Amino acid sequence: MNSAELKKFARDVVGVDNIGIANIERFDSAPPYMHPKAIMPECKSVIVFTRRILRGCLRGIEEGTHWPSYQVFAYAGLTKLIHQANYRIGRFIEDHGFDAVPAPPAATLKEAGPRGPVPEGGKYPRNINISVRIAAVLAGLGEMGWSKVFLSEDYGPRQRIGVILTDAELEADEIKIGHICDRCKLCARDCPGDAIDKNKTNSFDAANHHWECADLNLGKCKLTHFGLNRVTSPHFVKTFPGIFLPMEEQGNTWVEGWNFGHALFSALPTYQAFSAYPIAICGARGCIISCMNHLEKRKRIRNLFSTAFTDSKPPWRLPEKPLKYHKDHHGFTYDPDNTDNSGDGGIQSNWY
Repeated sequence: MNSAELKKFARDVVGVDNIGIANIERFDSAPPYMHPKAIMPECKSVIVFTRRILRGCLRGIEEGTHWPSYQVFAYAGLTKLIHQANYRIGRFIEDHGFDAVPAPPAATLKEAGPRGPVPEGGKYPRNINISVRIAAVLAGLGEMGWSKVFLSEDYGPRQRIGVILTDAELEADEIKIGHICDRCKLCARDCPGDAIDKNKTNSFDAANHHWECADLNLGKCKLTHFGLNRVTSPHFVKTFPGIFLPMEEQGNTWVEGWNFGHALFSALPTYQAFSAYPIAICGARGCIISCMNHLEKRKRIRNLFSTAFTDSKPPWRLPEKPLKYHKDHHGFTYDPDNTDNSGDGGIQSNWY
């Protein structure tokens, strides 16, 4: 088995959109609790593949009319397809006499690093988390944008990522960074949680390459992602019309936001209908949609369309403060023809 045979199987039989390979030496600078060898000591190659998010799945949230297409299919559903691809590619590797260890997206959910006591004898702590985005960069599939979302030459920010570790020594792909994101920072402007810093950065150094991304406020990101941000979640406002959670005043961590979302999830009927666990209610309005719009307009990616996804207007927002008569409020309705923005709370756009 060589790299070309593996890639052909993954593309032609499994149906992945892109696949790349990094040799294990490219992870030399990774901390021990994020190193592939912490999971598979004999690992020689890290295989990374992607499956695209259908552009149309983002339209419902952008229009304020339909959430399930993104949550049910392009988020939770696409993650299941990543797991299936992991399994099929892993079988192909095993059929050629090598081990395959899937490291699916679920392994990176908490992003909290190791917890619990440090094992004795030089062993690694539990909860090893490989960064699938950094792995994708090191496998030559693209780069991180300003928002820290992974960008590919074909689809920009529209993909989910799968990772497989193997003891097969495969030819690595060239690392290519610095030619997709032009630092327009529209992701920061349009993030409803104001979680993407416009100036402060985090730096990454790996395999003789250096790149920088925005410093993210992960607590605000998680509250907004789980639909606890009033400005982008009519579902939350409908169930809790009087609760005021101004994002700029929240000081929670990512894990606290995660736990808070799980605690409230069962109280929101709409969220329960979407999935069995909290999901991306924010619709990635800044980090994916605004980024995608910009890259398409500037033709900085290959997958282009005959029509623009949206115009240049800022995304819609709901009032952050409860309405004066919130006890009588039963949820916002979106009407594209409604132009009366004079209601209580300063409702923007076409919500009433």
